[in-house]
Amino acid sequence: MSSTLWGRFQALGVAIGSAIVFSANCAIAQIIQDATLPNHSRVITQDNIRIIEGGTQAGSNLFHSFEQFSVSTGSTAYFNNALDIQNIINRVTGKSVSNIDGTLKANGTANLFLINPNGIIFGPNASLNIGGSFLASTASSLNFADGTRFSAVDTQTMPLLTVNVPIGLQFGATAAPIINQSQVTDNFGISVGLQVPSGKTLALVGGDVTLEGGNLTAQEGRIELGSVASNSFVSMNPTNQGWALGYEGVQNFQNIQLIPRIQFPSFVDVSGEGGGNVQVQGKHLLINGSSGIFANTLGSLSGGSLTVNATESVELIGPGTPLTSFSFGDGDAGNLIINTGKLVVRNGAQVSVNSVGSGSGGQLTVNASDSVELIGGYLFSLPLQGLSIFNRSGLFSSTSAAGNAGSITINTQKLYVQGGATVTTQSNGLFLPFSNEFIPATGKGGNLTINASKSVELTGTSPTGSTSSLFASTQGSGSAGNVTLKTEQLIVRDGATITVGSGVLKEYIYLGDPNKLGEAGELNINARSILLDNKAKLTSETDLGNGGNIRLQLRDLLLMRRNSQISTNAGQAQAAGDGGNIIIDVLNGFIVATPSENSDITANAFTDAGGKVHIQSSGIFNMEQRSREDLVRLLATNDPSQLDPQRLPTNDITAISQTNPNLSGQVNVNIPDIDPSQGLIELPMNLVDASQLIATGCNPNGQQSRSSFVATGRGGITPSPTEPLLGDGVLADWINLEDEKSVGGVHSNRQEEPRNIESSQTHKIIEAQGWVVDAKGEIALVADTSTVTPYTPLLSPASCNTVSLVK
Repeated sequence: MSSTLWGRFQALGVAIGSAIVFSANCAIAQIIQDATLPNHSRVITQDNIRIIEGGTQAGSNLFHSFEQFSVSTGSTAYFNNALDIQNIINRVTGKSVSNIDGTLKANGTANLFLINPNGIIFGPNASLNIGGSFLASTASSLNFADGTRFSAVDTQTMPLLTVNVPIGLQFGATAAPIINQSQVTDNFGISVGLQVPSGKTLALVGGDVTLEGGNLTAQEGRIELGSVASNSFVSMNPTNQGWALGYEGVQNFQNIQLIPRIQFPSFVDVSGEGGGNVQVQGKHLLINGSSGIFANTLGSLSGGSLTVNATESVELIGPGTPLTSFSFGDGDAGNLIINTGKLVVRNGAQVSVNSVGSGSGGQLTVNASDSVELIGGYLFSLPLQGLSIFNRSGLFSSTSAAGNAGSITINTQKLYVQGGATVTTQSNGLFLPFSNEFIPATGKGGNLTINASKSVELTGTSPTGSTSSLFASTQGSGSAGNVTLKTEQLIVRDGATITVGSGVLKEYIYLGDPNKLGEAGELNINARSILLDNKAKLTSETDLGNGGNIRLQLRDLLLMRRNSQISTNAGQAQAAGDGGNIIIDVLNGFIVATPSENSDITANAFTDAGGKVHIQSSGIFNMEQRSREDLVRLLATNDPSQLDPQRLPTNDITAISQTNPNLSGQVNVNIPDIDPSQGLIELPMNLVDASQLIATGCNPNGQQSRSSFVATGRGGITPSPTEPLLGDGVLADWINLEDEKSVGGVHSNRQEEPRNIESSQTHKIIEAQGWVVDAKGEIALVADTSTVTPYTPLLSPASCNTVSLVK
């Protein structure tokens, strides 16, 4: 089997329907030269072969110009060039699209260029038989380093041809589309579509670029897909693989699609002994119907990179829709980078960087200026096995052997993970389904880093119970990676989880040493607030070995609802291992749980020592610290397997050894001390008569004077703080309850006098606007400001007058 397509298999029968799509074009498909070059091209027909000779040579460049250029099904366009030619450059000056459903062939290692501003379509039978790179574009001209252009639209004057290498593609007033439907197979029966030799470049650059059941293959080479708008310039930079395209000066882009045609998906593949490079550049990228992009390293050479740049969105839809960079051998896999506005991965699509050999996996980086949405998966059945398998959508990094897994980094504003989707880094292993055995990996798991400036939200589970999750774990001797998350608001709810851990798959025969599991990683979260709701979990747990650590640094609030958990429990398989540590800092905020909803914070161990829980907060509400003795008393059992705070309805904080009472951990809760007796004056139960205080010691101008304090009307003041506030003690009338009515379960039989509605309407409360001093020296609050006497320090002290509060 061709190593180029290792790991992807598809049904044969490619020829079915091939003639149907292009049958209407076959009769008119032809190659017609024009007379715009100093030395014209010549086209000679021999059976189904169109031999193209002549043209104008300038150094190692050979130029051809055609009025029409199309190749029918079963035909070959054969460029009979000299072996010293490096670049065969072809333009189409007429107004017709190039329909190519046959073979393009050239001698030696010459690179082949096809420029047609009207559009290019590669049919299901289109193929390449060349020794160099291939570039097809709907640009208007090919530009060279000395400033000359080989234009397909400006043919009025004889072009000045050049010996220089091309440096870029210039688009004119339009940017026509390119479509590829090629499903041609290689000698192994594997569909390769349009294929260039190993280590060469295959580029399609136009307006909208669509692979519609069409494949592109460049083993260990480079594939470029570029979709630009009119008046764009795309630079061409020489590399040892051919060319790398640059889009620095492009202002507007168009769309790229990898979609199926009939039953055939579309593939882009640069896999080989050492993985090649892929660059995709457009506005929207859509990949669906099991189509995908592969940049896998199969041997001892390190891979290149897979880079997707889409200014607005990247959308992967459907099962078996991969975007992958794997290492299957000793070489390290290349990195996978996605730069876009919005990334959507749903219905079982996957973006992954894995290691299956001794080489390390690549790094997966997502830069999405708006959001990343990972949604659901795909449920399919295996009737013979009686199984239903849920193929999760998400971002994945794993190692199945000795190589280390790559890390995942997400930079965005908002991250959504829903319906059982996941972001996972693992030290995993290999499954042997026929023997039900599992060979654990020895390589380390990768780290997961998320920077979401606004929010991270994980919700729900799949139909089979798979949780929406952020996950870093190990199932072998290699240590798990860490999860680091920074955001403003973190929401985890409805069974979703954020987990770092170490454990053994119990449903398989484990062929490793379960006593030598790698360490669980750490979970670090920095946020303004965290909401955990409805069985949500933040965990760092192990079956065997020490639990990992959890550190939460919050500004405002940690809210735990409805059986949510924060735990670093160890020895979940009733084995050895100390509990991990939990550090929660909410220095200026609060930790809140709803009473009797069974939300717990635990750092327990089954056999060995409990961990440490350290909490700093302005306040903790509705949570209780529990010792092992408390659990024994409240659960009425000393059975270690039953000493679980989840069996209590209360919200608990524990750090215990379930087996050994002498190995309890520590729970430290630091809350700022407030002593009211130091900063506040304790009031007496019975108030002193204020009129006596006012009268005492009042001696204005050296003369003894009688003063008084009068509380008149319904001012809201009770005679004593121990007495109730009755109806005549407030400014507004009470609303009397009707007889025999019940409020809050308490019945009132009090007989009330009917209210005088007219009276209540005429006695309105008017806000005081000032005061006046009458002839007796008494101060009265008034609503009419025309007679108000303003306050002035020159008046006698108010305490020496009578203050009346009146209605």
